[in-house]
Formats: sequence, structure tokens, C-alpha cells
Amino acid sequence: MRALAVACLSLAAPPALADAPVVDREDVTFRVDIDPATLVIGKRFRIRFELSYPPGTRAYFPETPVTKPFLLLSHGRDTTAVAGTSAGETHALELLPVRLGTSVIAPIEVPYVDPSGAARVARTPEVRIQVAGTLGNEADPQPAGPGEPVPVRVPNTPLVWALSAIGIALLASAIGALGYRRWRAWKDAHRPPPPPRPAHEVARERLAEIEAMGLVEAGDFSQLALLVSEVVREFLGARLSFAGVDMTTWEVLQAVSGRDLGRLSAVELEDFLALCDLVKFAKFTPTPAEGAGLLRRAREAVDKVTAGGADVAVRAALAEDGGAA
Repeated sequence: MRALAVACLSLAAPPALADAPVVDREDVTFRVDIDPATLVIGKRFRIRFELSYPPGTRAYFPETPVTKPFLLLSHGRDTTAVAGTSAGETHALELLPVRLGTSVIAPIEVPYVDPSGAARVARTPEVRIQVAGTLGNEADPQPAGPGEPVPVRVPNTPLVWALSAIGIALLASAIGALGYRRWRAWKDAHRPPPPPRPAHEVARERLAEIEAMGLVEAGDFSQLALLVSEVVREFLGARLSFAGVDMTTWEVLQAVSGRDLGRLSAVELEDFLALCDLVKFAKFTPTPAEGAGLLRRAREAVDKVTAGGADVAVRAALAEDGGAA
């Protein structure tokens, strides 16, 4: 049977999240589920945080929460509806115990925006976990007795096999090099004019330039959120033929509604753009890991949309080439 811990937390309601006073409200509740119930040192386990809140609430659970003294192996997230319309979400943390005895996971701060638009902070309950050892008698452990010696035979591969393998590899390399040169010459002779530069290449290049600016190291997350949000908006606009940079988050979501976004879901896109808006306009200061995650999530959004096929500009160019032929 799994070990369960359920807690309702008092939440903060200030204009700024950092020094929010505690008020008597229960907008967000947490349910904690630990699996398995009996934990052994060195064997991973899973702890699930189930968040419940009123529809219209946007919660931002940390991507890399502090779980010391346990090692965080992975963080899985499960939502059942578009962000801002669901009544809850689940976060599964896979942890590894490395210390015997009773350990405590401190409360995790979860920033959120309530349905009225006010920025607040919730905290998970404190979790106490007992970790057992793997020895039957930990006070007086004894090693197992030595077994019978086992003979080990090492085959001596003849030199001729080694020389034959080297000769075959050299011959294959020579044939491959010759074939590659002839294929390159044929390809250069039949190369078509280059198509318009794909939007995802431009987006990836700009994200690399932003990373080189060192905004994460400098802690300038507001500027970082502004730049990566513009890159994603411009990328979606270039790919789907709309002015993404000049639109608000709501207008961008309306523009991509029903369009081909590849493997990128509307939930992921709305959550990313909403978090960028929270950092830019609500004075929300993310952790260094969450700030660095903005750049990673922007790259993932570009990669997932790119997996859906060629963008509008490239398809138009290919169609013109086909018509001219």
C-alpha cells in the first residue's frame, strides 16, 4: 500500500511573490503519494504531488525542486486540460535515497496566478521519509565466504584475422571515398537553387546568440524571458504566416489554434508564453534552474514544431519550383 500525505496550505496574496504575507485561504491543496511505502537505500522511489485548485489558476511547479538529502533523477508532469482551465495537475518526482534513517523534504514553494490575476505562492507539506538498509544485520555485517576458484580461458585470436580485418576496412574505406567523391560531383552538377532559409534555422541561431549573452549567469531573467519569447513568437509567425512578434500571448494562441504545431501541444506553448509574461510583467524571479529552463524550453518548442513538416515559406518556394518545371 502506498504511503499518502494530504495537506491544505495557506497561500500568499501580495503584489510581489518574494515577501507575500500569509492569508487564511485554501485555493490550492496538495496530495502527496509515496511509492513504494517501504524505502531501501540505493533503490529509487517516486513521490507524487497532486495539486488541486479552482479553474483559471496557473501554477508554476519548479522544474528542479530542492529534494535534499534525496537525489532528483527525473520530474514528470501530467495535466489533463489546457493550462488555465484545468482544476489540478500532477508532478511525479523520481528520487534516490543515499542516507539511512529518517529524512525530511522541506516544503517546496509553488508560484501561481489565481483566476483574478493576482500572483501568489503556495507551499507543499513537509514530507518525512524513513529509509532502511539492505543488510540483514547492519550492526555486525559479515562478508560472504570465498567460493571455489573458477578457471578463466582467454582465447588468443590469430594475427591473420586481425590483418584481414584491417585489410577489409581499408578496402571498404577506399571504395567508400571514391563513391562519395563521384556522388558529390553528380550532386553539385544537379544542385537546385537554394530555397528560402527555414524559420527553425533562424530561430536556433538566435537562441544560440542569446545563450552566448550570459543572461542566465548574470541573473537577468527578465531580459532573457523577453528575448526567448520574441524568438518563439517570430518563429511561429514565420512558419504559419502571421505577425507573431507584434501579437499578445492570447492573439498568438488564437493564431495557432487548429494549425499544425508538430509535436508541440497547445498546453506547452501557452504554459511557456505565460511563464515568460509572468517574469516580464509580474516581477516574478525564477530560480537559476527555472531561468535556464526558459532557453531550453524555447529550443524544445522550435524542435517540436519543426517535426511537423516544412514551414509555409519553404512549401511556397517548392510549389513555385514545381510549377516552373
